[in-house]
Amino acid sequence: MSWRIAGFCLMVLIVVSIVLTRITASTGNLWLAVLCGTWLTSVIWALTRRSFSLLFTAIMVAMLIFVIMPATYAQLFGSTTIAGNDYSAGVVRALEIAAFAQCGMLVGAVGARTLWPVPPLVRLLPELSASRLDKAARWSVCGGILAVASLSALGGAGLSNFFVYATSGGYGTFASKTTGYFGYLVALQGLASLALVLLPLRLGSFSTRRWPALLVAALATLVLLGGGQRSRFFVPVFAAGLVWLKTARKPLPSRRLIVVGILIFIIISGVIGATRGTTASRKITQQSVLTASVGSSGDLFLPLAGLTTIVPTEIPYLHGTSYGQFFVFLVPRTLWHGKPKGAISDVTVVMDPGNSGLAFPEFGEMYANFGLPGVIIGSLLLGMLIELLSRRLAQTESVREAVMTAALSAVLIDIFVRGAVAPMLMSFAGLLLATALICRRKSLVLGNARTRLPQSTPESAEGPVVRSKKIDPC
Repeated sequence: MSWRIAGFCLMVLIVVSIVLTRITASTGNLWLAVLCGTWLTSVIWALTRRSFSLLFTAIMVAMLIFVIMPATYAQLFGSTTIAGNDYSAGVVRALEIAAFAQCGMLVGAVGARTLWPVPPLVRLLPELSASRLDKAARWSVCGGILAVASLSALGGAGLSNFFVYATSGGYGTFASKTTGYFGYLVALQGLASLALVLLPLRLGSFSTRRWPALLVAALATLVLLGGGQRSRFFVPVFAAGLVWLKTARKPLPSRRLIVVGILIFIIISGVIGATRGTTASRKITQQSVLTASVGSSGDLFLPLAGLTTIVPTEIPYLHGTSYGQFFVFLVPRTLWHGKPKGAISDVTVVMDPGNSGLAFPEFGEMYANFGLPGVIIGSLLLGMLIELLSRRLAQTESVREAVMTAALSAVLIDIFVRGAVAPMLMSFAGLLLATALICRRKSLVLGNARTRLPQSTPESAEGPVVRSKKIDPC
């Protein structure tokens, strides 16, 4: 299976190389060829490992959809306008940055596997209390609902405005009608995410009454999607998928699952994006769904091109300021009235005066702080971190560690596509806090769980899925 995938990717690489060499030579085409070639090499490397790296592959999928595809349209077809802004002046520089970032992530991932070999996935069969899992899920959803209710009561926005799919104004209505600074309440809304993360464990328990858990998960979905922010929903869902992969009672074909997951993500993301607009723009058609999922709303390349036109010419390099502001964000604005909004926000305002909600990938933030050297070093460290998290998830025999690692991995994926570490960590503070509470040693939800390893050692298309001394060196 994996070698067939490798052969297909190699064939695509050859075709792309031939096409690009026949196009009029230019610096932009050269960097685009380097970007595409390095990406295909990364995909081949990821899919042919005995110990499949789901996280690295997920990053590569995000790279393809949000960076490489729009970069190709920008360079080859001149599609360089987004939200009324023309960023053609920064396309070549953005291609160079993206190519170096792709190379850095590949080198970092290969280096991490060389230094710290990744073992095959150790599946766990936890024996957990269904009542405790249900209680934790209910409390998390109640916390999310209380946060939204408090935000409405203190901020003055009616709860009817929270459900953007039922309002005429669409996405942003609730925030625009809220007065005051209640960032903590927005972060605590993410407490409801825990119900989705725990759902695979609850469905895998021996209890036959599963409908209460499904009902709580549906309520959590409503709380998370009510404001129209898709990432609040997809991050815990991705974490739940990792937990399911780790604790499933039968081996799961992870390579096939990621293909199915990509298709589901594109469809659901497109449907949500198409329906969260204003009443006049809510048209659920094939074109609107595709545009909302992988169209201009998901373009991270052109904002990166816009970033290169203002840094460092108009705005000097941040020199790490945006990363250190996480500790600044912890201080409530009610106590610090002059608290800065964020270095990346200031850069985005200059790049996008119309406040269209544009965002660039994380290696864009690396560039804004330290220039091209920051992109190379930061991407290398990012690739290493991805593989280290994959290693921890694969080898751990603790349910607590598996759940915490899954949550951290899902947040890291979202940080990659938003390019603002400090705001993203604050945005998912509710999820991380709730997960940390149930994963602490004294917690009765997961802390005292009895864990059994599978007795047999079945072989599947994905290779060994239980404890083994064989390791994948690279």
